[in-house]
Amino acid sequence: MRTVVLKPVLFLGVLAVVLPQRAQGQEREPGLIPVLTLDDAVSIAKGSNKTIQVSGLDVARAREKVAQVKTNYLPQLASYVQTGILLQPIDFTIPAGTLGTFPATGPIPATDAAIRTPQQLSAVIYASAGQPLTQLFKVKLAVQQAHLGIDLANEGLRAKEHDTIRQVKEAYYQIVHTQSQVEDAIASVKYLEELSAVTESRLAEKTVLLSDSLAIKARTKQQRYQLLALQDALEVQKQALNRLLGRDLRTSFAVEAESAPAIEELDLETARSHAVQQRPEIRQARLQSKMAELDARREKAEYIPDVSAQVSYLSFQNITFVPQNVGFAGLLLKWQPFDWGMKRHRISELKTVTKQYALTEQDIKDQVLLDVEQTFRKLAAARVLLDAQNDMQQAERERLRESTHRYEQKVLLLFDLLERQTAVSQAEAQYQQALSAFWTARAEFERALGMDQ
Repeated sequence: MRTVVLKPVLFLGVLAVVLPQRAQGQEREPGLIPVLTLDDAVSIAKGSNKTIQVSGLDVARAREKVAQVKTNYLPQLASYVQTGILLQPIDFTIPAGTLGTFPATGPIPATDAAIRTPQQLSAVIYASAGQPLTQLFKVKLAVQQAHLGIDLANEGLRAKEHDTIRQVKEAYYQIVHTQSQVEDAIASVKYLEELSAVTESRLAEKTVLLSDSLAIKARTKQQRYQLLALQDALEVQKQALNRLLGRDLRTSFAVEAESAPAIEELDLETARSHAVQQRPEIRQARLQSKMAELDARREKAEYIPDVSAQVSYLSFQNITFVPQNVGFAGLLLKWQPFDWGMKRHRISELKTVTKQYALTEQDIKDQVLLDVEQTFRKLAAARVLLDAQNDMQQAERERLRESTHRYEQKVLLLFDLLERQTAVSQAEAQYQQALSAFWTARAEFERALGMDQ
């Protein structure tokens, strides 16, 4: 904030105080409104912005996916229990002599033996434990792909952070611009009030016309209206920035005015190289291409039979005649030798997807280089415009100082002085707009480079 100090002195002395204060900036009373620096705003946004938090949860999901896939390295356990009442009895008939005929006893059994399991509560229990063997290669490919998913989610998070930081910077610079306009409008109101007081004094002395006094009053009221409109716009812009920072919309703060930047030497080729290495979009396309390649390798691995070392257990509860407990240990083979070309067509499809991602990566790279080129030239143009507006601002201030002196010497009409004051206001507004445009162009250029803030 900038504070304009007006003293009840001669009119020329008042202007001598007002103009330098408008150029240098107002002093904010300490302890009233907390100052939010741009670095603080960026830091808060990284930790509290809702869209960044959503992208951070995507990273957490990808990490859980890796842990989930790794469980396939371990033995696979399964158990099944079916219990209920038989819909109909289970009957067995053992013919006579089935178990053999002996001289001492004759046939066993001597006659046909009927065994019956009545309709009663019974159960079948099955449990197995299998350690994958040949499937471990497939699991390894799946784990590699899941790790790529983490990298992809991290790049998505970086892209969201870059976009959010750009929005925060643009919103911050817009507030700085509007806040400067508010301060200039306050200074203009006070300037016009002092000028009106001087004009009223001269009107009493009959050295100015009544129309001059009315013109000053009308200009003052118009300036007060513009001040109110700017203050309303500033409040809305602050609420928008608070939303980006993930804070309560009504959180009060003030911003620091950004000083005019020093001239920087920018190397376009270095910027292009840096963007190719750092832009999240290029990294995402590259990772998606690798994931498509792993998809094709996983599909080829389906030709390998699934072989597992397995232990099984089967139990029949409350069922007569059949064995109560059966255990088995050995190898389990699962293979589909004939699939009518399904795997072959699937592999061909995935190879096509891989080519698509490779082409997409190259296209995104071209888009990034074009983005760097455009933002670089826009930043350079903004720098030139800012220098021009700064010179224009200084020239208009000097003209107003000269016109004020001539008005004090009664060799300049009030109308001409007001026109000069309007020109100063316009020059200052154009300078602040050029300064805001420069910082916005710089934020866009930093985003185009993929710079981590």
